[in-house]
Amino acid sequence: MRRLLVLLTTVGALLASATPAVAAPALAAAEDCGVRVNRPHYSRASEQIHTRIESFCRTLPVVANTVSGRTYRERFWGWELVAEQPATTTKGPAVFAQDHRETVVADCEAGSLYRYRTEVFGTVTFPQGTYSASAYEENDQEILCGRP
Repeated sequence: MRRLLVLLTTVGALLASATPAVAAPALAAAEDCGVRVNRPHYSRASEQIHTRIESFCRTLPVVANTVSGRTYRERFWGWELVAEQPATTTKGPAVFAQDHRETVVADCEAGSLYRYRTEVFGTVTFPQGTYSASAYEENDQEILCGRP
């Protein structure tokens, strides 16, 4: 079950020159920039819940690429925040700034059984503007942590 919400925000003038011979720089298309999040899953190696999050943009040059995420577990009253990956930024204009990946890590007690949900927030800045997106992924089934 994949859910995606994308918000495109542009800041600044697209055409700073009054010269008609100079073309306006192209903004990033929705398919060129965005965020990805995989399903929260149990890591046997670390006995924790892991979710990979990513902010990406194929439009060059990328000035900065920022990503953050939060993991929640489902309780009878709603979703409880159990882990947070603070915003981290990769600076451009190098190509490696196009993809910024992190892992949200949530501790879990052996034998616990919950559904998990992870949200990702990404912002890419390039000379023509800023692109922001968010998405989330949650498990359809409960995850059993550790060996009870």
